Amino acid sequence: MGSSTDMMTLRKSALDKLADTHPSNREPLAGLEVKLGDYLSAPIRPNEIPPALARAVSDLLIRDDDQIGPGAALVTGLLEFFELERARSFHQALFSAVWEVFRQRTVDGDPEKDFRLKTGTISDGAIPIELYGSSWSFKAFHIDRDALLFSHLYGPVVGFTGGELHLIDIRPYMGRHSLRFDDVFEWSDEPTDGCKPVLRSEHTQSALAEYGRTTGSMGPDQIVFVNNLPDTGVLHGATPVVVTDPESFIREYHRCSVKDLRLC
Repeated sequence: MGSSTDMMTLRKSALDKLADTHPSNREPLAGLEVKLGDYLSAPIRPNEIPPALARAVSDLLIRDDDQIGPGAALVTGLLEFFELERARSFHQALFSAVWEVFRQRTVDGDPEKDFRLKTGTISDGAIPIELYGSSWSFKAFHIDRDALLFSHLYGPVVGFTGGELHLIDIRPYMGRHSLRFDDVFEWSDEPTDGCKPVLRSEHTQSALAEYGRTTGSMGPDQIVFVNNLPDTGVLHGATPVVVTDPESFIREYHRCSVKDLRLC
């Protein structure tokens, strides 16, 4: 049985090796969008996932020797087909379908015994503080500690400004500047076992300018997927949330993720 520290060791080793990669000349994180309207026709049940849609999302996520996608995907157009609760059901079904394609192409292991899919709704400002040391979701650029793949569907989202999602492809940044893990990252300070790699503040602006992308303010019309395997190198973070209307404020996101039980 492994532990969170095993995953931390894997992440550090994999990210260290990115210093030896050769960055491409492609636009960073380009071509992320997958339009639902290209794959669905109304009406549709939330659990009806066209195989072509799952493959299209997976193709963007996978970064292996044969294919180097952006490592993230932005599925758009949900409001054309679903209200929020049905969108969450669709999100969960889509994640399961994408994970199955993704797993077969990237990860070894027994699909029944070695992995656990988790789904839940997180309410910013109301997260139990004993979990992460804050009642707010983590905003600094980071890589999640345990998840191999995750996705978020935001909503309801009212009563605030900020909270814009940004992604950084740290792989070409580290390769271009020959930077190792300790040059670029520090470990988060959390009350629970294990930590996550966090981008050092002195690299935030340059990494964002060179290899970053903003997806803007996320809402119930979009699902963001991120490949979080140790060697992928896609960081996510958000601008600070400023509550403008305490009475109506709510920032929820529906999260799906999968972890390797052999490393827990």
